[in-house]
Amino acid sequence: MEKIEEFKDYSASEVLYMLKDLPDACCVFRIMTDPFGTVHDMQFIFVNEKYASLVGKPTAELMGATYYTTVANRDEDWIRLSYQAAVMRQSVINRTFNTQFNKWFEFWAVPVYKKGFCAFIIHDVTAEKRKEENQEIVSNSNNLILDCAKVLSTSDFKRGIKATLKALGTKIKADRVYIVESKGGDLGDIYEWTDRKSGTGLPNRKDFERFDFFTMWDRQLLENRVVIVNDTKEIIKKNKEVYEDVLQGTISRYIITAIQDKSETIGYLVADNFSLYLDINLAEVFETVAIFISEELRNYILGQEMQYMSSHDAMTNLRNRNAFTATLNMIEGMKIPVGVCFADINGLKAINDEQGHDAGDEYIKEAGAIVESVFKKKYSYRIGGDEFIAIVPQVEKEYFEELVAKLRKKCKKVSMAIGAVWQENAENIEEMINSADKLMYNDKAEFYSANNDRRH
Repeated sequence: MEKIEEFKDYSASEVLYMLKDLPDACCVFRIMTDPFGTVHDMQFIFVNEKYASLVGKPTAELMGATYYTTVANRDEDWIRLSYQAAVMRQSVINRTFNTQFNKWFEFWAVPVYKKGFCAFIIHDVTAEKRKEENQEIVSNSNNLILDCAKVLSTSDFKRGIKATLKALGTKIKADRVYIVESKGGDLGDIYEWTDRKSGTGLPNRKDFERFDFFTMWDRQLLENRVVIVNDTKEIIKKNKEVYEDVLQGTISRYIITAIQDKSETIGYLVADNFSLYLDINLAEVFETVAIFISEELRNYILGQEMQYMSSHDAMTNLRNRNAFTATLNMIEGMKIPVGVCFADINGLKAINDEQGHDAGDEYIKEAGAIVESVFKKKYSYRIGGDEFIAIVPQVEKEYFEELVAKLRKKCKKVSMAIGAVWQENAENIEEMINSADKLMYNDKAEFYSANNDRRH
């Protein structure tokens, strides 16, 4: 076995020469204390070129000078840590962010030579710190996305949407997070979460009805899935009226992303006045959550359409026989005043025979529109090819008779036979309908008799 070379004492100049080539910034101090032993400054005993470059001073100017008189971008913690290293003889490692350089530094304060002396070694850890922050941002973003996906899939649509908006709003410290539904470019439903303290006085449905936000948002988005507007003052250039009437004083910044079903925009996900200091990738979170929401919203809209179709007549958009039966089951036996009005189109067969079924269909649509205009859509039903009925609960006799009279006046362009009955309670609703039906047929007989037509 080879003998290890005998240890050699190195001179101070040789040690400093070694430090000179250290890959990190390095300096050696002699601390300066007051009579009470408190460190008030430090004298440079040694600095390498990397440290001199860091503080922006030549090494010759720093050597022998004091810390406070020569270093402008100094870290005040160094005085405190120099005491621990030079007097207490304790090594200290710390990280700090330097605003002047926009960098993170890790520095070691270590005791050297003898009591009263210490060295600082400064290492740039900005890249490492950024990597840590990015990893944290990615992790936090993924966790938020997963939380939103979970509540969306485990709850019914409205509860899931509410929970998702709350999760987003709470995390980004927004005043409000909301979804505006677009139905072929028209304003649909609005789902929102608002902060109890700061989420007041923000634009509401009336503002969305007054101004064309959809066009403004589409122009901002263009080919992008997400747009962050950090200062709404920029809206002045494109839409001064919207800024001054809606945004000014209420919304300083917002983020928006389109909710799409294939190539069609079915809504927008928006957050108002979110925090500028977030530990998530806001754009990525919004874009991904919007994709999840689009799937849920599309299914919800499809379900609503199917439910609507099951209870409404496709030709007139009035409620159909299924809805009529459900209403009868609900009202039957209730002790409430109710009015029943039967209406049947006169001469529909002749129109179909002479002008064609397309003309007959238009006649039916016009008749349905007349019934709806008098009794409102929610009380009007098409229960057969040319038969309509209105069931109006909680209505006084005089007002119901006024409605029936109004219907008769409107039946000039579209002729209809009408029969109407009102009762103080709906306990025998089936009998009321039969009575109204008979009165309608009597009215129809009079119409055909007056027109010398027996084809009814």
